[in-house]
Amino acid sequence: MASGEEVTATRALWPIEKLFIANSLILICLLALAARRDVHAWIYLAAHAGAIGLLLLLSRSSSRFSGFVRHWFVLAYLPLCYKGAPFLVTALQLPAADLRLTEWDTAMWKTDPVFWLSSFQNRGLVELLQAVYTLFIPGMLGLGVVLWLRRPRAEFRFGTFLIAATFLISYLGYLALPARGPRFMPYAAEHPLHGLWMFGYLQRLLDTLEGVQYDCFPSGHVAVVLVGCYLARQISPSVFRIFVVFACLITLSTIYLRYHYVIDVIVGMALAVVLIALGPWIYSKLDAGNKPSLSDSG
Repeated sequence: MASGEEVTATRALWPIEKLFIANSLILICLLALAARRDVHAWIYLAAHAGAIGLLLLLSRSSSRFSGFVRHWFVLAYLPLCYKGAPFLVTALQLPAADLRLTEWDTAMWKTDPVFWLSSFQNRGLVELLQAVYTLFIPGMLGLGVVLWLRRPRAEFRFGTFLIAATFLISYLGYLALPARGPRFMPYAAEHPLHGLWMFGYLQRLLDTLEGVQYDCFPSGHVAVVLVGCYLARQISPSVFRIFVVFACLITLSTIYLRYHYVIDVIVGMALAVVLIALGPWIYSKLDAGNKPSLSDSG
């Protein structure tokens, strides 16, 4: 990328930074309500206020280092929001929606589709899908690195904007309908899944890293990998083909391994379609005051 583009692109807030600031302002309001019940809300509140301040500070700098930090700020911001979601669910005493989601699934399919599917249990398939599911974040990071290395910086900023928007809307959905997931329902304990070698270890590893979560509705996994397919197509046909296989396996794993209800996956798909359709228009509106634009060749 030409150095002139980098200097120009760092002189104003980017669309993704405007997205982060808007999201943080929403969460600060919710955290202020939560602080009346749990003083730990002030820690998250301060973190979001600090994130806003840092973004504003970085936007005033034209150094290469600040530009690099701004491009990859998403790696620090998304975990903050993800970890804050279950805290808000608990602090605001939001009711669990697992039974409601199960009822919706049953009403659509006349049976519980999650447990119907996993009744055709295959140890090898369980093992494979758990391994793929565990690779969700590394897979998305890998796509980001390829996008960084092979496409202009303007396209990287657009791509990370779409991915971040997908994640953040999903997180707000977790607050609207907080749910643990089918694998925490009584039926799951009575009819556990079995893999070959690493299934139990990988599942426990994810549980340890994530902590107690209410991250079902909508399925962020499905929404994000579908948006990832859209971005992979802009890179090359080979990257696109590889990522389509990855996305299909992730989608299947969310239901087969009982991480999500079917309605979560359907809404996750709908979210991806909406963002792919409207994302470029929204991005161009938010980027109207910045030069260069998305069309820059880098």
